[in-house]
Amino acid sequence: MGREVVFEGNKFLVLTWDDIMEHVESLARNIKESYVFDAIIGILRGGLFVANLLSDILGIDEVHPLGIRSYTDIEHRGEVKIYHWPSLPSMINKKLLIVDDVSDEGKTLKAAVENVVKPLGASGVRTAVLHVKPWTSFMPDYHVVTTSCWILYPWSRYESARHLGKRLVQKMGVEGASRALSTLLNLDYEKVCTILRESH
Repeated sequence: MGREVVFEGNKFLVLTWDDIMEHVESLARNIKESYVFDAIIGILRGGLFVANLLSDILGIDEVHPLGIRSYTDIEHRGEVKIYHWPSLPSMINKKLLIVDDVSDEGKTLKAAVENVVKPLGASGVRTAVLHVKPWTSFMPDYHVVTTSCWILYPWSRYESARHLGKRLVQKMGVEGASRALSTLLNLDYEKVCTILRESH
């Protein structure tokens, strides 16, 4: 599921929306077989897509967004910052599922569990992601795929173009970088040109 590509010396896993649906359905099966949750907390931004899809499949209507950011670009991960605290009703005696797209170093999920959700007094807190990196320091309760690739999700193709374009434009110019990224990310060439011109 997904397409592995070596691009400019890095390994990427390129995912379509169909790949995401397959992953989420697999994740939902694993969850359904083991536990019933009262509410889902989706980590912005990518985790909220996964959380909404899971809520639909599992029939859990209560979904809350939580904003935590750690990435700065493809090679650098910054410190974890909580930038959107969910406005939550009482979670005492509730079973909560925290959802993100990937557990890379594990800092984001760890911060979500320890700094945000556990203090709410829930009776159970578990975590779920689509992807886990082999080096993660926080292993979620549920995941679908382990990969060491840099993951290109369909909901962040423009962001990926901006990040990857930073170094490519210096090597190839805007037109060359746009052609390469257009193929890699399955984005329209003119759109990629616009993104790269605006961000450089």
